[in-house]
Amino acid sequence: MDHNESPLENLYQALVESFGVILCGYIAGRLGVVTEQQSTGLSTFVGTFSLPSLIFLSLATLDLSSVCWLFLLSIFLAKAVVFVSVLLITLLVTRPIDPAKAGLYAIFCTQSNDFAIGFPIVLSVYGKNHPFLSYVWLLAPINLVMLNPLGFILMELGQRKGEGTSTLKVATSVLTNIVTNPVVFMTTLGIIGNLVFNHNLPTVLQSLLSVFGSAFTATALFLLGLRMVGNVRNFRGAALLVPALLISVKELILPLIIREITSSILHSSDYNSTSVTDLSTFGFLYGTFPAAPGVFVYATTYGLDLDLIAGAMVACTFISAPLMFISAKMISVSNMAPTDFVPALKNFELDISIAGLVAAVLLLVLFTLKKNFLKLPQKITMFILLCQFCGCLGVILGNLKTTNMEIVEFFMLRIGDYGAKIWTACLAITLALIEAKNFASLVQLQYIFFITAFGLPIIVTTSIMLFGKNWKPDMDLPEAFPYGTIEATLTVFILLVSLIVSMVYMILQQRYKRRYARYLVYSREASESYDAAAQSSNEVQGNNRDDEIPLQSGLEENSDEIQPVHHMALLFFLVGSIFITLSICIWRIVMDDLTGVYVELAFLDTAFTRGGSIIVFFIFGFDIISFIQPLFKKIVESFKSGEPTTLPSLDEIPSETQHLCDQFTTYHMEPCRLQIVKRRRLKLWEFVQCFTGEDLVSWLLGEGLVKDREEGIVYGNHLLAGRLIRRLAGPIALQFSDDSSLFSFSD
Repeated sequence: MDHNESPLENLYQALVESFGVILCGYIAGRLGVVTEQQSTGLSTFVGTFSLPSLIFLSLATLDLSSVCWLFLLSIFLAKAVVFVSVLLITLLVTRPIDPAKAGLYAIFCTQSNDFAIGFPIVLSVYGKNHPFLSYVWLLAPINLVMLNPLGFILMELGQRKGEGTSTLKVATSVLTNIVTNPVVFMTTLGIIGNLVFNHNLPTVLQSLLSVFGSAFTATALFLLGLRMVGNVRNFRGAALLVPALLISVKELILPLIIREITSSILHSSDYNSTSVTDLSTFGFLYGTFPAAPGVFVYATTYGLDLDLIAGAMVACTFISAPLMFISAKMISVSNMAPTDFVPALKNFELDISIAGLVAAVLLLVLFTLKKNFLKLPQKITMFILLCQFCGCLGVILGNLKTTNMEIVEFFMLRIGDYGAKIWTACLAITLALIEAKNFASLVQLQYIFFITAFGLPIIVTTSIMLFGKNWKPDMDLPEAFPYGTIEATLTVFILLVSLIVSMVYMILQQRYKRRYARYLVYSREASESYDAAAQSSNEVQGNNRDDEIPLQSGLEENSDEIQPVHHMALLFFLVGSIFITLSICIWRIVMDDLTGVYVELAFLDTAFTRGGSIIVFFIFGFDIISFIQPLFKKIVESFKSGEPTTLPSLDEIPSETQHLCDQFTTYHMEPCRLQIVKRRRLKLWEFVQCFTGEDLVSWLLGEGLVKDREEGIVYGNHLLAGRLIRRLAGPIALQFSDDSSLFSFSD
């Protein structure tokens, strides 16, 4: 690595390498190229051979005299502050008080994925021989030995609440978990080996451990992607507030606290300012590493919020990538003068715009193929993407440096930015009206939205360019106003109105949502009272049930099509982006000084404005995988088996299949039918009682009839061959699949 180059300049390449391998692992698992049983073998190799070898080798060859122990103390204090804060807040706001949940959340917010994510990132950023690489191995035990035991105690107490478990049993259980942890054990063994061999291992032993250790990086990242399969769908529903808060604490608050505590402690010692800056920067980067997979293991062991933690871990892992990149850029330019940071900001804006343009194109193609643009609020989301696409394209064209290209850049930037802000307010109004079931007003407002959000930016931008002042030298500064007062006034007006309208209708949407929830409660109580009064009439009772099921199913169907949670998450992000942009604009109008805070806000504003389509991609992008999954499955299956399979005739059904079908019919048919069969839309106006292949496999797993989803597919094929179930769409000879394909029980 070039020592004249800032380590953070290598972060972009490191993130692409690491998360590219993770994405490959996820796609391989999602498409069935690597099965769950095969991933178990990879997990055994990584956990039993590769990782322990790497930990021991790194610590046994570490020069302990070069370690900054005050830095380790700073990390411990910062994590302890966050750990205790999350612990106390969870205990205070949770009713009834749940110490187990408090312990789990505290561990989630402080335990980083030091090995699978942290080690490859630090290795790529700082280089193989940099002393910071050794800190990855020394920092891991801080959680495992010093903080996690408190969380384990609380989880044990919560799990054994009311059982009268003795303190000795709880302490023994926690101590056993610590001692048997392979990371703690190998860390201790590595330090002992360091003292015994004086950080110089025998050549034969070092070579053997190096072979195992060198296989860790790619295998661990690929395995991390495989483990995400099945957990992405858990990050849905209305219960997104807790994961969002946990991720915010882990990815935003913890890095800031680490940076400030590290700077304060090291400044009070004999370390020079360069060392303090380097260590605090590394501490900040370390804090942005995502939560460790071990947290999900703890949740599974104690039976706590499995879906919430699984989904939060997936989201935290992918959100950490842009946050690490943005945070690194903010740190590296926070002390620059305006003349120095403007070129860095322009380069950063160009990089983000290219990535944003690609994300916008992919999503626009997806929405077009799925015909989502014909429905609300997806139509508005597509218009927001078009505006973001326009802004990113303007930045790219502006860097071509041709004649009058700066005018084209300004025109496209302003149209794109103004349009995105106005469409944000339109999205807030749309979501509120949908929640209020006021569809008549929504239909009438569509035309007003279209004229306002597309027409107003064009009129305003054209007026600014016609009646504004000439260009000023500071046009490259973020949110500068090269056309003078008229541009500043109109920009602040559009931002302020968009922000106020968006926030007002977000509040109204939540009120409508609570009002409708109360209505459902009253309606259910009235329905139950009516059923009790009409208990003597089976006909009336049956009719009531028939009326109730389509209503609920219709609401669920509409909810899936509208994706309210996804759009609310998008709206929160867009409103935050408007607020940051408005702050920058007001700063430029009121103050002339460009401080470090302004520089950091400028980079954050650029990341959110030009990278807006990337955030939209993270919110809606997993639909791309679902959309192309059937095509890739057909391609994979064509390589695996030449001729398409056909169902055997009833006379040719194997005895194993016949026996399994008889067992299922006798013991499991009715419970399974009651739990997974729902009334779903098959065609435009046709509803049928059916279930998805994914639902059946999940039910089989929950009942213990299969060990994993791969075995569940085999079980489903037996039921399909035995004619107990049938596929509703496509040829009857198609195999059973663990996806959203619809099946029904044969009558």
